[in-house]
Amino acid sequence: MTHHEIEPRHHFDDELDEIRASLVDLGTMVLANIRWAGEVVVENRLDEVDAVVEADAPINEKYQELEEKVFHILALQQPVASDLRFLVVASRILYEMERSGDLAVNIVNSLERIHGIPADTTLQSSLDRLSAASATMFARGIEAIATMDPEIGLHAEAEDEETDNLTSDLFTAVTARQDELGLEASVALFYMGRFFERIADHGVNIAQNITFAVTAQFPEDY
Repeated sequence: MTHHEIEPRHHFDDELDEIRASLVDLGTMVLANIRWAGEVVVENRLDEVDAVVEADAPINEKYQELEEKVFHILALQQPVASDLRFLVVASRILYEMERSGDLAVNIVNSLERIHGIPADTTLQSSLDRLSAASATMFARGIEAIATMDPEIGLHAEAEDEETDNLTSDLFTAVTARQDELGLEASVALFYMGRFFERIADHGVNIAQNITFAVTAQFPEDY
């Protein structure tokens, strides 16, 4: 390989590294808002709902900036198979992150619509455990990007069973109290549970996409 061939390749590698670092940064921003949304719900902090919603704006800006960068590289470069896989995966991961950010907003908006959750230790405990498990699964996705470790994606589906079980526990707790909660609050709590569950699913998808980027196989193909 000549000096003239090495230089563009080196520049291209730097661009890929920048995208990966930016994905981690964006994921960290989304994760912070997911955790904040969880705290707002569990602690009934209606005064912080607007702040969580506003924190989604810089997330959307960074998402659009990164998406443009990925498409720009895809259009102008001629990536080899492994690089092409990473760039395609990066665009998928961006979608997963953007949707997760929106779900954090949906969670606090649901809380605001019912003017807070009625005082109930069982419900609060259930939401606390579910929001923590959901954030943990999303964090696993970010860890997969930071380390490019394909093993995380291989085990993500099994790890996510805890979130699924906690979502079921919340639904059971809400159903048992449906008469005293009323229809509107019950529906809002069901939605919150589903939103937390979907965030965890996005974390799983992110980790599994990294497995594909590294190994050219999705976990279900093993």
